[in-house]
Amino acid sequence: MTITTTTVRAAELARILDQTAPHRSKPDTWHDGSVTLLDADPVRLHAVTTSRYTLAVASATLRTPDSEEKSKVGEPWSTTLQGDDADSLAAWARTRGYDEDVRLIVAPDRLDASTLTSSLHVPVSAAKFPLRGGWRPFIAARVEPSTGPAPAPIALDTAILRRWKGIGDYVWLGVSEHDSSLLVLGENFVGVQAPVKREWQAPLAQASAAADGRPVEELPLPNGDDEFSTIRREMLRRMVVANEAIKDARYAGDDALADAVLAAAGSSHMAVRALRALEQIDPRRAHELAAASSDELDSGLFIEAAFETAAALSLDPSAWIAQYNASRTAPQEP
Repeated sequence: MTITTTTVRAAELARILDQTAPHRSKPDTWHDGSVTLLDADPVRLHAVTTSRYTLAVASATLRTPDSEEKSKVGEPWSTTLQGDDADSLAAWARTRGYDEDVRLIVAPDRLDASTLTSSLHVPVSAAKFPLRGGWRPFIAARVEPSTGPAPAPIALDTAILRRWKGIGDYVWLGVSEHDSSLLVLGENFVGVQAPVKREWQAPLAQASAAADGRPVEELPLPNGDDEFSTIRREMLRRMVVANEAIKDARYAGDDALADAVLAAAGSSHMAVRALRALEQIDPRRAHELAAASSDELDSGLFIEAAFETAAALSLDPSAWIAQYNASRTAPQEP
């Protein structure tokens, strides 16, 4: 292999090494897989790792200096690094400036990484990447759709699933029609996880029912104009308007009014957060609660409902009223 130079952002080099590291086999489980493959074409650098169960490929766009013509871009190359050396390279790249360029000089026996202020030299591994036929055909065969029936549900090892958590905020999941493996796709990332051999079991009946036992398919779809949406919109409106009302009250010297508006806005904030959280857990329960609360607000019974709720929680709402009345009748300091 001739000496080849490739340029990539330091942050991008660290990212592709970090994202693929969890999928690299440990030496004591599968020695041939305990390497990271760096594979460069004229426009992208790929980091590739694999184990018995997963394959991960993360890519970064190469940098082309303004003074360098496209015709002078380096030739494609690939090399393998032992796991510890790949981790050292990633740690070094993370300490570089975000916009700093790293020049990778690949020789038959080493990989030299350098910036304007630092450099690192790591040995090239003699071990070959343990994937027959190459990673590109392996990925292509699983991404390409077929005209056959959709694959059946697959069983996955959840411990292995955790390896994908560092990809980013969003991933796309699919099932390969080639061999029913899981496809994990992210921005500048593609991965494969092999299924485990487990007989398919239908979900438990409880898993397809709502919290009160009714089937999920009977749950009504949320209505954009129902009480839930109305209350949420009104609470948000009150919080936004409260800021102006507080400034007006402070300007007029009415601190008591400003404090009252602030307290009401805080209650509205808590109500919105609680409703949104409940909607994620059980949408129908959230909408039913909003409908009941709306009725109480319209009828003026919400104060009575608050009194009863406080008493049911072994609190003493009567004492709160007494404290308030006492504070109103207490002599004011001169």
